[in-house]
Amino acid sequence: MQRDKPDNEKYSVTALLGDPSFVRWALQQDPTVTARWESWTAANPENAATATTAKQLLLQIRFVEHVPTEEMVTQSYQRFTGNIAQLRQSPVQRRRLYAVFTWRRAAIWTGLLAVAGTTAFYIWRQQTTLKVSTAFGEIRQVVLPDSSLVTLRANSTLQYRRSLNGQLRELWLHGEAWFRVNPDKKAAGFVVHTADADVTVLGTTFDLKQRKHHTAIFLQSGKVRVDFHDPQRTSRVLSPGDLVEYDAQARQVAASKADSSYTSWTQGKLTLTDAPLSDIIDILENNYGEKIVVNDEKIKERKIEGIIYLENKADILFIISNVLDIQISRKNDTMYFSNRK
Repeated sequence: MQRDKPDNEKYSVTALLGDPSFVRWALQQDPTVTARWESWTAANPENAATATTAKQLLLQIRFVEHVPTEEMVTQSYQRFTGNIAQLRQSPVQRRRLYAVFTWRRAAIWTGLLAVAGTTAFYIWRQQTTLKVSTAFGEIRQVVLPDSSLVTLRANSTLQYRRSLNGQLRELWLHGEAWFRVNPDKKAAGFVVHTADADVTVLGTTFDLKQRKHHTAIFLQSGKVRVDFHDPQRTSRVLSPGDLVEYDAQARQVAASKADSSYTSWTQGKLTLTDAPLSDIIDILENNYGEKIVVNDEKIKERKIEGIIYLENKADILFIISNVLDIQISRKNDTMYFSNRK
């Protein structure tokens, strides 16, 4: 039996998330490890704070495992037993030697069907997809099975699957997310698929967004390769600070530089530098589900600078209304932006 570490051992949040006994204590209240972790958290306030953060991350995971219905299982079983019954109902042959070969062949087919059924079940289990989604106005942190950390922005969906041999980690993103990929020497790669591009990484932090035919990739650290689905666009390898944007309708790629403020939404705020109102309108529509009508297109060009906190949508509207001198009104499910009279 592995010896428990002493109470004065220092753990990071990442280390706790990867410790099986801590996970059992945090999620299952396993009595066999309760004394150890209660003693450790009580040792000093720093331990308690670290444990609280790790528990919150574990409790925020909301994966949905796709399990076949009972009807699907029943139908599969009926097909399996039906095939066996047909094999056993082979006509009696006149010559005994031919009959022996017939039954032997039936036995072989029965074995093959059994192996095929077992293999299919194994493949289904290995390819089970983990899925997590966020509602409008919600930001959620997700720890993937490989211990990589994802911060999922509002109105987004993420699916995760590992290949049969465990060599490839694949994800499908609709919306926006920030990734901190956990390096895995045994894995061939970590790939995130969107509607218009695939991003391949080995160990890095980056932001990926795909909304309304627009894809943006910002690399914070490490290195990624972007492969566009458009055959006329060549792959690009990004270095830290690179921001690449792709417009699927215009089929154009734009490259620029950005800093860490680009991902400030992960801390629940927007750090704006000479940002047009059109950018904030996109956030209100994509992340809060608002339908917005602007009566004068020039309003969208008005610029704003500073920090806006995302906790309260009413505060965002109050700030842009007063700073940009616009009138905001609502009728039914639509919000209207216009010049002040």
